[in-house]
Amino acid sequence: MKKILVFITGLFFLANIARAEVIDKIVATVNDRPITTYDLKELAPFYHAKDEKQLLNQVINDYVIEDIAKKDGIVLTDQDINEFIENVAKNNKLTKDELEQKIKQEGLSYDYYKEFAKFNAYKLKVMQKIFAPTIQIDEKEIKNFYDNHPNLFNQSTVTLDIIETKSKSDIEEAMRQLQLGSSFDSVKGKYSINKSEPKQLDVADINKQLQGIIEKMEVGQISPIIESTNGYFIIKVLDKKNVNLSFDDVKDKIRNLLFEEKLNERFSSWLSGIKSSMDISTFDEN
Repeated sequence: MKKILVFITGLFFLANIARAEVIDKIVATVNDRPITTYDLKELAPFYHAKDEKQLLNQVINDYVIEDIAKKDGIVLTDQDINEFIENVAKNNKLTKDELEQKIKQEGLSYDYYKEFAKFNAYKLKVMQKIFAPTIQIDEKEIKNFYDNHPNLFNQSTVTLDIIETKSKSDIEEAMRQLQLGSSFDSVKGKYSINKSEPKQLDVADINKQLQGIIEKMEVGQISPIIESTNGYFIIKVLDKKNVNLSFDDVKDKIRNLLFEEKLNERFSSWLSGIKSSMDISTFDEN
């Protein structure tokens, strides 16, 4: 049940870690392989980390996974890494080249992004080889989940039309025309760089920021100007619907969800155990 980022995309969950100049020091080793302050600074924007301690632990985990994968004979190719990057780009409605350009425009290191992609590709291969074949989800588990989580299967959809511009002046002029009584279609035709037809979307798949705006809007209502990293937007809600999904409609999604939960549980437990047998050292940065 992956969230699809709609209209307003955030490529990275930026860690709250300053990107100031730092003296390059070794902060940890994994089987004598060093992790430096420079490594952490360059990798930080690509991780979900609330602070440097959590970031270091996540990077150590990735070094451990890579070492174990290599010892287990798991081979990672450039194609595997490129496929991971291409999937990230696709989920953000970008090409691989556009993703690379966006990373560089943010002042981030694409070489370190490829390192991050490599870690994730290794993790996927380890999970698929070692754990995935051992997990079974039966029909009873799926039905119990469906019965115990009815709110998850009340599907809300919304049909949206959108005016999108790259410049603030264009979106402000578009809004002025709408406020003066011009039709949404005519303003879209004149100002929008996105001429696509209105789309029906699952509310659950929409970016959280946009969800919050849409929930407060009535059918036929036009949003205020929305600013994002990709430009400026005005949206119009054309329709809203709620549908209760049947068990048959969602059982495959539930199976995948339960499978993923079990896979992550077993992987986390395995990783905690395997780390205790490895030569891992951390050093005070002060």
